[in-house]
Amino acid sequence: MQDSSPPPNYQHYNHLSEEDELSLIDLWNIVWRRKWAWLTFGPLFGIIGMFYALAQPILFRAETTLAPADEEQSSGGLSALAGQFGGLASLAGVSIPGGGSVENAIATLKSRRFLIPFLTKDENLKTLFMDDWDTESKSWITPSDRRTDSNRPTDLEAYEKFTDGILSVSEDKKTGLVNVSIELRNPEIASKWANEIVEALNAHLREQAQAEAQANLEFLNTQLKQTSIIEIREALYGLIESQTKNAMLANAKEDYAFKVIDPAVTPEVRSKPKRSLIVIASGLLGGFFGIFLCFALHLVDTAKRGGEEKVS
Repeated sequence: MQDSSPPPNYQHYNHLSEEDELSLIDLWNIVWRRKWAWLTFGPLFGIIGMFYALAQPILFRAETTLAPADEEQSSGGLSALAGQFGGLASLAGVSIPGGGSVENAIATLKSRRFLIPFLTKDENLKTLFMDDWDTESKSWITPSDRRTDSNRPTDLEAYEKFTDGILSVSEDKKTGLVNVSIELRNPEIASKWANEIVEALNAHLREQAQAEAQANLEFLNTQLKQTSIIEIREALYGLIESQTKNAMLANAKEDYAFKVIDPAVTPEVRSKPKRSLIVIASGLLGGFFGIFLCFALHLVDTAKRGGEEKVS
């Protein structure tokens, strides 16, 4: 028969493994024995976080809620026309109103071409870079490697600062509503910019649609004069009708891309900084660092004791 008795050193190994395991009480004793670490670093990090929070500028967020303009009404029922003459329109280089208008409008809102003219107005630029503008001397005081005209912020600086944390645009895919928010130190200017930027976007897209429709009409009328084929002439007449309706709608609709559901109002409560949250998070971070230091010191002491036992 095969001997099933445990090897002679089994109990010794098992005893060692049980000793190596640390219970919750052992962990607590390790942390409590060196409580100076987390009792020091927790409050210290909390105080540092408090000074950091107090040094942050107070910001206010103004929000406006938008709904996309009715695409069916905007297109004037041209979807059937697009299906019928879409191939001919593509060959002729003419675009018929279709889907994707919300995405295009949001992309335009975030584009440099649209934002830079708005941001580089003197008053807006001074608001955007208020720390760099000296009201007494009425001059720009902060130099930069990218600035060459009397320290005036460049167009790209204005765009990057505005899109990096001041402007926020989000779309609810379920409802289709679009939220535009502006976060600035001045609550009145924040609400003013939020409303003005939506008005400017509608005007910008409306002018684009008018110019595109006019260019398409001129092109189609030229093509109409150069052909005598009845089928092509009928198709061109349909395209001319669609572009004429598009131009009329662009002229008539003030809210061309978005309708304002809830305009921005002057915020009364600051959005940033969340000072209490910063202080609590800093204190917890310091406490965790102190606990980590407790275990690190415990491992160092254990390694030293092991080395001393081997030497002895």
